[in-house]
Amino acid sequence: MENRRKFFRVRIKGFKDATMILPGKKQTTYDITMVNVSGNGLSFMSREKFLISEFLKYHFQFDLAGEQFNLVGCIIRKYDVDEDRYIRYGVKLDSMSNKEESELIRRINKYQTIHYRDNIFESEEV
Repeated sequence: MENRRKFFRVRIKGFKDATMILPGKKQTTYDITMVNVSGNGLSFMSREKFLISEFLKYHFQFDLAGEQFNLVGCIIRKYDVDEDRYIRYGVKLDSMSNKEESELIRRINKYQTIHYRDNIFESEEV
């Protein structure tokens, strides 16, 4: 199977609570659970039902390893998860400048490095 992704996904350790905002006249805020993030997309779970549309732009705010993320994207995929009626969604992030993209990847790599290192030390302590 060929990997067609431009960026590798980094799985969020233990998941992470985040906020998703639909801007507009009446700004709507949702609590979501992050599953993974990459340089051009992310995945989250929620019990809410959201439309799949490239025309609805959401803002995603979360913190990973002390780094604050504030990303914009649209929901492009939906997966039903049987557990507790959660639904998993795939998000395509809006285009970013090379500088913004590099900064996002740097911050994601920092998170991955910290948690990879922690996993190595945890396995040695057993």
